[in-house]
Amino acid sequence: MNRLDVYYRALRNYRSLTSENRDCTSFRKAMAQANTENDEIVITRNICTVDEEWIDAIEKGLIFVEKAIKEERQFIYSNGEVMPIEKIKHVSKASVQHLAKHSNLITKEQEGPDLIPDQLYSVEKLNDYAVYENRFLYMLLCYLRDFITIRYEKILEISNKYDGVLKLKKTVVWQNRKVSYTVDLHEESKDDKYLRASNPAKNAIDRIDLILKVVMSFLSTPLMEIAGKAAKLKPPITKTNVLKMDNNFKGAVALYDYIVAYDKPGYTVQCSTVNLAPFSDVLAEDLSEAGGMFTFLMYEYGFGLNEKLKERYQAEELQRQARLIEQREDQLAILRRKVENSESTPEEYILEVEKHMRLLQNDNRQIAPLRSRIDELFEIKEKNDAEISSLKGENKELQEQMETQENSHALALQSMKSECDALVREYIHKHEEEIYDMEQQCNWRLESLEEQMLRKEEQYDQSMEDAKERIQESEKKYDELNKKYEALLERNRFCEARLKGRKCQSGEPFGENEFTEKEDFDELEKELEAFVNFYDDRWNKVKKKIRKKLLNYQALKGRNGHS
Repeated sequence: MNRLDVYYRALRNYRSLTSENRDCTSFRKAMAQANTENDEIVITRNICTVDEEWIDAIEKGLIFVEKAIKEERQFIYSNGEVMPIEKIKHVSKASVQHLAKHSNLITKEQEGPDLIPDQLYSVEKLNDYAVYENRFLYMLLCYLRDFITIRYEKILEISNKYDGVLKLKKTVVWQNRKVSYTVDLHEESKDDKYLRASNPAKNAIDRIDLILKVVMSFLSTPLMEIAGKAAKLKPPITKTNVLKMDNNFKGAVALYDYIVAYDKPGYTVQCSTVNLAPFSDVLAEDLSEAGGMFTFLMYEYGFGLNEKLKERYQAEELQRQARLIEQREDQLAILRRKVENSESTPEEYILEVEKHMRLLQNDNRQIAPLRSRIDELFEIKEKNDAEISSLKGENKELQEQMETQENSHALALQSMKSECDALVREYIHKHEEEIYDMEQQCNWRLESLEEQMLRKEEQYDQSMEDAKERIQESEKKYDELNKKYEALLERNRFCEARLKGRKCQSGEPFGENEFTEKEDFDELEKELEAFVNFYDDRWNKVKKKIRKKLLNYQALKGRNGHS
């Protein structure tokens, strides 16, 4: 649930509660109808239109860039060196020709037809991928990355930004109250989720995002990583024979010329403004709810009513929770009978039991404040007892004083004594009854809740034991099926990758629009990963066989007298 859904749900719940109270409803309508000429909401956003010409040009050019990368242009050169015969790994035709010209490398007399020189010429062929054409591709991809990123980030920043202004100035006279308030609210939001989802240029933005990912994937290929470590090229480029004659590199050069010559922003921006004045009845009343909440918060904290309102709220919540528990118990009883009669599944019953246990746990958490309230009542009772003792002492002193007064005041003192005694008895009786009633209610509530908790805990323990057994069996079956599914999915991806490779080898063409969508490209990456895993596994097994053959060959060579 996102932020908008949370606020909307809170407002609807708030309105449903205030609508049940006549005073709240009347006050809300009075605020909504007051000083409507000052009400104003202005929303400003940017409508971005992307010029898709440069997107089309890059998408077409990337096809040639991809094919040019797959050519893997390289320069092969030989590196020869005369080395001791012990370090020679293999003998080539060049080694024999060099030995024929340099017989001085044979210094020992040989027995038998075989010639074993002390030193031999060894040739190693090396591949250099950092050729000019590959370095050009790396430079082109870097240009594309920067070219696309600058426009992509700017389009997102402009099209997903909005500016909102709210102005209210109200004066309400209602019953015995007069409320005046002013609201001047200004909000700026960037990368707004709603605007991003409803953006008219979303399709173009998705295309830009996809080609940016394609460019980044090309830059991460092994060939481009090698080219990136070589010396960087600087414009202007030298058009070699490969760049001029090879079709794929010609397409890459055309793309380079296009982005270098492109000097436009690639998009246009139009400002859109929405003015909601005058307000509709629904909007005016929704905004008035906020004004009502402001007055409540000021009154609550101004008079220190927080704790008192909190106690009343907790008491109402306890009553509501008790009603919910009773309703849930009735539902569980009905569901249990359905399970016994095979009209429902045990899983549904377990689910309802878990919901019921969460309600009981919540109710148990709310018992803690009630117990704290009981302790407070006992403290009040002790204070009242102390006050009663003090009043009795004061009463005794008054009696002694009345006895010492003059006879003329005897009747007045007697009357005062009677009134004082009546007040004391009334006060004591009143407080004793209140304390007794509170103790009875609290004790009854505690006993009832403890009995319910014990009964529900026994039912829950038994239900959870049964549920755990079923869950363990289900998880075991799920793991087995998931392993089979993963194996089949991996095998299917390998087969798909192998099939596409066969098509490429046989020259079978693919459609121009195939594998250009983001989902298709993600699936290709997964298929490539499956094929690479298969290749690594097979290559490890082949290396083990080669190593085993080499060891057997060395052992056989040693037995035949060769060093």
